[in-house]
Amino acid sequence: MATVRESKSVAPAQTRHRTAGLTAYRARRFVQRAGTYLILIALALVTIFPLLWMLSTSVKEPQDVFSGSLLPATFNVSTYQQVWVTMDFVAHFANSAFVTALTVAIIVAVATVAGYAFARFSFPGRDVIFYIFLASMIIPGQVILIPMFIFLKQIGLLNSLVGLSGSYLGGGLPFAIFLLRAFFKTLPNELADAAKIDGCSELGVFLRIFLPLARPGLATVTIFQFVGTWNEFLFATTFISSPELKTLQSALYLVVGRYSTDWTLLSAALTMAIAPVVLVYLLLQRQFVKGLTAGAIKG
Repeated sequence: MATVRESKSVAPAQTRHRTAGLTAYRARRFVQRAGTYLILIALALVTIFPLLWMLSTSVKEPQDVFSGSLLPATFNVSTYQQVWVTMDFVAHFANSAFVTALTVAIIVAVATVAGYAFARFSFPGRDVIFYIFLASMIIPGQVILIPMFIFLKQIGLLNSLVGLSGSYLGGGLPFAIFLLRAFFKTLPNELADAAKIDGCSELGVFLRIFLPLARPGLATVTIFQFVGTWNEFLFATTFISSPELKTLQSALYLVVGRYSTDWTLLSAALTMAIAPVVLVYLLLQRQFVKGLTAGAIKG
């Protein structure tokens, strides 16, 4: 009888101990999650504040720009009309669109074929060539600025939109090939074997099997290259001297004066300039996330 009473008294004690331990564990998890969310919210606010300040400034009166209030006292949207008319926004926008579209199209096409070849085929010097591509990624653009200027002048493409697009290829191709090679390696070889058994050629395997499955990788490369080319400033300012051929980012720099700057005009122009970047990301964001995570499975 004594043993039964002791066992009955021990059981509630163990249950209380287990309950207390579970409660403490849940409390620690809650504190950790709350801390993580607070840090992420703080980082998000710090990141988004310049964008909010730019949007707010674009609709403020010039005298209210540095008033200390984030919200505008009065909404002045006439600045956008001024940007559209006085800055010849449409022409510079078209120049940027042409250079970006040409650069992205060439890089995506070449990197897709090259990435597939590096991932699926074995040929002499494959690894050496691939590591040379990787090594070129560490070369900053400032280093090749003068040699590229001389090269474009010698081949007659200096001060041309086609030449400017060509100057971006060397910097964009290595990363695109690296990313697509990693993505193609994640796709199972059994798909190619099954297609070949059904009579599909090597080209057919690439076009009908792997290329449709590579859409997340292609979207990732497209977004990265689109943003990089659209926002590029150094090459566009150096290689293009004609005012009518200036890209959008290079033309926006003319708004910055030596002694004073019209911040409302500049903010409105920047707001209009980032609209294509936001639109492209919204259209491809799902594929973009898949493409970023796919290469982590198999390198």
